[in-house]
Order: sequence, then C-alpha cells, then structure tokens
Amino acid sequence: MNKGLKIGLIAGGGALAFTFAYVAFALVLGVQPHQIPLVGKAFPAPPETPAESTPTVAEDEPKSAPQPAQGAQVAGIGLLDVFQIESPYSGQELETLVSDLKRKSKEFDQRLSELSERERRTAERSEFLDEQYAQLQRLRTGLEEWENELEQRQAEVKRDEKARVEREEESWAKLGKLFAEGDAAEQGKRLAAYTPEQAARILVTMKPARAKELLDSVGADKWKEFADAYRMAGDSGN
Repeated sequence: MNKGLKIGLIAGGGALAFTFAYVAFALVLGVQPHQIPLVGKAFPAPPETPAESTPTVAEDEPKSAPQPAQGAQVAGIGLLDVFQIESPYSGQELETLVSDLKRKSKEFDQRLSELSERERRTAERSEFLDEQYAQLQRLRTGLEEWENELEQRQAEVKRDEKARVEREEESWAKLGKLFAEGDAAEQGKRLAAYTPEQAARILVTMKPARAKELLDSVGADKWKEFADAYRMAGDSGN
C-alpha cells in the first residue's frame, strides 16, 4: 500500500476520533450541538419559538433595564463555559454515543488492518513472482546451453559419419582395383565368395564392361542375385 495513503488514513482516523470525543464531551456538559465552539456550524439550530405577548405597561411605570438577549448570552459562551453547562442528554443517550464512537474506531482499526494484510500479501506475491521469473530465466539459459551442445554434437556426428563413409568408399574402391584386372573367370570365382551386396559395392567401382565379365563368371546359380544387387547399388548412386 502507498505509504502516503496509509499516513493519510491514520491521520484522518485520529482527527475523526478526536472530533467525536470533543462533541460527545460537549454534549455531556449540556451544550446544544449548534452552540459547540469550532464545530457548532455543522449542526442546524432549533427553530425559534414565537415570543409570548406581554401585557401593556403603563407609561408612568418605570421602564426596566433592558435585559441582554438570549442570543447574546449564547454568543458569549466560550470553550471554558462548556464545563459549567448542565447536560440535556440522558445516560442512555450518552452511552449510545460512546458506543458509536467505539464502533467507528473499531471499524477504522479493522479497515487499517485489512489494508496492511493486503499490502503484505501483495508483497509476498510480488516476491514469489520474482522468484518464479528468475527460475524461468535460469531454465531458459540452461536450455539454450543444452541446445548449443546438442548442435555441436550433431555437427560432430555428421562430420564423423561423412568421414566414415568416405573411408568406406575408399576401401571398396581399393578392393575394386583388385578385380579390375586379371582373368575374368578367376576373378569371378573370387567375387562369388562375397555376398551379393558386397559384390555389388565392388562392381560399381569399375567400368560396366568389366563388371559384366565378372558377373558372367560368378556362376549361373548366383548370377541373378549378384546382378540384382549390382543394379540396386547403381540406382542408389553407390
């Protein structure tokens, strides 16, 4: 909660409590609400009663000294005169006023407590959200590092796989050179010792005419398997 708002609420509550106490004290002493100094203007004055008709006074009777008007007397009442005025309120009415003051003071304290509790919960929630945000940032950083590591490993695997394929191609190419020359019948018998897939890897490294000579020499029972493997190897670009 805003610190200025809290201070304003406390100051306003104190002023309200003091005003109620001041008014209640004046009422206990018998001061009419509209006659209370400082705050009497906030209460309406009771309607004036019509003046009673006075009997006609003979001209020869001595005129009595003018009496001060009641309003003038009231206007002369000061803050100290309040202590000398008899209270027009009963004990029950005063007890009701005091109960109202206590109730309003209790409501104000409760309201202030609720605002303080709300401020505390807001601060705790803000702290919790900050911790969650920091944790998410740490997880994000960890995921980025893990992603970079995986990319590096993937690049290494591709590089190693490419090197392995190149080495394997070189080895089959070297082996193919051994079958590229020499007697076709003899070399065909040697080629028949390999599997059809291995023989196909050897045949694709040489010219088609030489590959045909070797296929014709592997034997009629194996010729079809070797020929199909050679065709598939040629289709796959190996």
